[in-house]
Amino acid sequence: MPPTPPEPDLDQLRVAFNRARHASTLTFDQLAERSGVSRQTLINLSQGRHYGDLKTWLKLSAAFGVSLDDLVRPVWDDGSSPEHEYTAELRRARG
Repeated sequence: MPPTPPEPDLDQLRVAFNRARHASTLTFDQLAERSGVSRQTLINLSQGRHYGDLKTWLKLSAAFGVSLDDLVRPVWDDGSSPEHEYTAELRRARG
């Protein structure tokens, strides 16, 4: 039986967004123009008032020039790296 995935900490999307935006040195206006995501949505993401949807995060990952996995990795970070444990367990279960 395949393992149950860990619960993501969606509150960490704010952290992921802010890290990527600061690393990119893009302003909210520049990021809005580059990603096609409204400035207000970007501000809401940065303050944790909105989680966004998959389409938003795909646009952001393209605008930042990083993979979606790398962008949202903080939702899995709780100090024990459950995404790695889960992936390893899935591989073992598949043979």
